[in-house]
Amino acid sequence: MTASNTNLTLFSGPTFRIAFARYADKVLDGVIHPEGRFHHSGQPAFYASPTPETAAIAIDIYLRADDPPRVMIPLQVSDARLADLRDPATCDQLDIDPRWPSVPWADERANGQPATSWKASDAVRASGADGMIYASRRAPERWHLVLFRWNAPGAAQLRVAASPTDWTPSIF
Repeated sequence: MTASNTNLTLFSGPTFRIAFARYADKVLDGVIHPEGRFHHSGQPAFYASPTPETAAIAIDIYLRADDPPRVMIPLQVSDARLADLRDPATCDQLDIDPRWPSVPWADERANGQPATSWKASDAVRASGADGMIYASRRAPERWHLVLFRWNAPGAAQLRVAASPTDWTPSIF
């Protein structure tokens, strides 16, 4: 299936990412780890959230008391063609089980299994979409996005919208 025959959501707007301060100048490069919830085998990915609050929700499971300093980075996404996996019709078009994005990927990887969530992201990548919107596992009424293609001809455009600000988690 190609993006031209997939029900895509066009998204342009502000997003936010919380990153280690030492990597703030490389934020537009995408992920620093070779695998995560929606990327594996070194695939490119850029995770972001529509508000500072949802950005905090996105990383809360990864926070440790001894983490290095982090910053909140305001971003602007333009012209992103996204598969909205909150929409059952989009999931149906892409042959995605709507439960796949919410399966805890790290538990499966710890057991030596491929992450179920990768089935969803691999299907979206194969469709030609720039990325996808997905519901937060811990706050399903909220959402996040992940880009697979950005800042290339014909792809979503992503830029830093303002200077990063210091960010401290409220759980410590």
